[in-house]
Amino acid sequence: MTLRVCAPDIFSGDAVGNHCLGIARAASRLGLAAELYAQFYDVGMSGVRPLEELFATVAEDDVVLLSYSIFDPYLERLLALNCRKICYFHGVTDPQLLRELEPPTARLCELALAQLPLLAGFDVVVANSHSTAASLAGMLDVAAVKVIPPVFADMPVFQREAAAAGASSREPNLLMVGRVVPHKRIEDGIDILALLKQRELDATLTIVGGSPNYEYQKLLINHARRLGVLERVDFKGTLDDADLFDCYDATSALLAMSRHEGFCVPVLEAMHFGKPVFVRGGTAAQELCLPDWVFAPEADLSVWALAIANRLSKSAAGNRIDSAYVAHANEILQRTSDSAWQDLLVEADAQRSNA
Repeated sequence: MTLRVCAPDIFSGDAVGNHCLGIARAASRLGLAAELYAQFYDVGMSGVRPLEELFATVAEDDVVLLSYSIFDPYLERLLALNCRKICYFHGVTDPQLLRELEPPTARLCELALAQLPLLAGFDVVVANSHSTAASLAGMLDVAAVKVIPPVFADMPVFQREAAAAGASSREPNLLMVGRVVPHKRIEDGIDILALLKQRELDATLTIVGGSPNYEYQKLLINHARRLGVLERVDFKGTLDDADLFDCYDATSALLAMSRHEGFCVPVLEAMHFGKPVFVRGGTAAQELCLPDWVFAPEADLSVWALAIANRLSKSAAGNRIDSAYVAHANEILQRTSDSAWQDLLVEADAQRSNA
């Protein structure tokens, strides 16, 4: 039996791609053969094959696992395969959040939403969060959907120990991590920075992530300039692991302002580094947090600024490590153990046998 993991795209550094690679590593630890397939992938990435090869090599005793987050033109062909099938569902972004500045992606999300009823054809459906699972209501039995976070403890970020805390004279820093796209609401982070400045708290904002949308990037720069904080905003772009880890070590807190999250890996990463997180509610990101770390979806940004200012003022060192966040991150990582994936494969086998 071979576990054949497939996705439209598998790129190193992308959350979905990293998760597919992690599944293959988990399978190997469980003593299973695993292969990776994608329509688009890094040419130099070892072990990823063209998706068409899956259809030529799959056997009846194999398990095919589809990573689904956007319209997949191969979905019906995959469902027609005579083998056990698992869908790992990352959720689909609301097209309305993308329509103004990313119309092509919005259209793909619309097509994905139309495909969702087909997911009932899989032997087992897994979601990255309870919020994502609930989005399938009316299309399949939500109670039967398994929830396993889209991370693994062996990922480099979770193997890295946070730098030792020490006294620091540096000014407070806020961090935002993820693709710089409209629904991530980077402009809200810039607004908070300006509100902190009004409170005479001179903080900086670091933004880490690729900027695929030039118009949105330009909007953010102009917005920061209008508010008089452009010189305090640092657009880092895409970083390698070492530089990203340095950002987590250096920051005072993470902001997660997005209007849509299927999980929000950066929140978990920041907690692993012992850093406070401030999270907009209404998305799956809030499942990772204790209630007092979460703001109502429509909370005024002045409420955020007050809470952040109070939190930062309580810490003598702006980059102090908080063990409560580390412990909470470790508890979440336990839910992603190899045994959880082994149980999932056993269930897929049982569902197939019952069918």
